[in-house]
Amino acid sequence: MAAVVEIKRWTGLAAGPTKDIITSINTRANAEDTNTPDGTTNSILIPAGGSNYSYWVETRLYVTSISLGTVDNLRWYSDGTNNFGTDVTCVGYSAAGYVQATGTPGTTGDPLTKASGSLREEPVDVFGLKVGSPLSLTGTTIATGDFGDFFVYQIVVGSTAVSGATAAETFTWKYDDTSS
Repeated sequence: MAAVVEIKRWTGLAAGPTKDIITSINTRANAEDTNTPDGTTNSILIPAGGSNYSYWVETRLYVTSISLGTVDNLRWYSDGTNNFGTDVTCVGYSAAGYVQATGTPGTTGDPLTKASGSLREEPVDVFGLKVGSPLSLTGTTIATGDFGDFFVYQIVVGSTAVSGATAAETFTWKYDDTSS
């Protein structure tokens, strides 16, 4: 029987984070450290100059059931095309652990850097990570529970962005499952 794997978004205090299932749903990157699937409270403001940022969106896999097998060979990728609009992009990378996102609620998150969290490398433009060239992440499991690296991303809004909601983007986790 195939393993059942979910994607969870982690928010809140590192000592006891909230872990929301986001498999097959929309999750918004806003200027707050909460999972907001369809809310527009605390959207990222367009700055007069420079950039404003979403709070970090920290995602990780969770196995709810597995029998006699292994889940491994983790990969993450985007659809390869930025449809967010003028002067809006997304950066991200894998992380070894969870660090609570910070910033000024309702205005901007703090920039995502290797030094600010537990990223393995400096963040890259996620639209360069696509099906033919995904990011490989560390992680393997034969048991239920959280496992593997996080993929952490952040929306970056520049001063020439257009006001309003952006188009939805598709980000994909992929893995091998030998239990099927």
